[in-house]
Amino acid sequence: MVLADQGARVVLADRRDDECRLRAENLRRRTGVPALGLACDVTNRASWESILHEVVSSFGRIDVLVNNAALTMDSRSPHYDATFSDFPTDDWNAVLAVNLTGTFLGCQVIGKHMVVRGSGSIINIASLYGVVSPHHPMYEGTGVHQPAAYAVSKAGVLGLTRYLAALWAPHGVRVNAITPGGVFNQHAEPFVGRYARLSPIGRMAQPEEIRGAVAYLASDASSYCTGHNLVVDGGWTAW
Repeated sequence: MVLADQGARVVLADRRDDECRLRAENLRRRTGVPALGLACDVTNRASWESILHEVVSSFGRIDVLVNNAALTMDSRSPHYDATFSDFPTDDWNAVLAVNLTGTFLGCQVIGKHMVVRGSGSIINIASLYGVVSPHHPMYEGTGVHQPAAYAVSKAGVLGLTRYLAALWAPHGVRVNAITPGGVFNQHAEPFVGRYARLSPIGRMAQPEEIRGAVAYLASDASSYCTGHNLVVDGGWTAW
């Protein structure tokens, strides 16, 4: 992880606490910096408060929060691939609970700690589809789906980012967002080819190509940057 490579003490938090602990151990071995793996249900305020307590007890403070939890194709709701007309309310609520309410709670609990301290950087991971609509024909027959709930949740993340940036700027807390374009995750044809033909740069992003944006917004290099949505999309929104 880019922050560990820069010498930061890192906390990984997810419902899959076993995987978090394993990844934290791997980070410690690879970088030599302290790292924790903790269980967290981002939709639960008490879970966030537990994270705050454990991290402050271990490291004394929290300087950076990256809100990256989301229901996607990999961690979908039960009917994530339903059409808009048939998309169940339960799935709509589940996607918004993780993608938007989870970000809200993280900002609320950890952001309050930062406001009290008078410094901090919050980075909310948004999405291309919080900025523009999905290119619907690209998905036909590919098995890849992006429901309206996902797009709406990520647009909400951008609205929350701007709101908090203006609210907390006087308190030394910066709040920004990163909008990645399509990141390759073992996608198959014809999706990869269709995406490439629609992208000015001619391909999907690799995961490591988002790391520089995280490092920038987490560091003092972006000390005069707040309320910004840093788009890393290979030129997709430049058409």
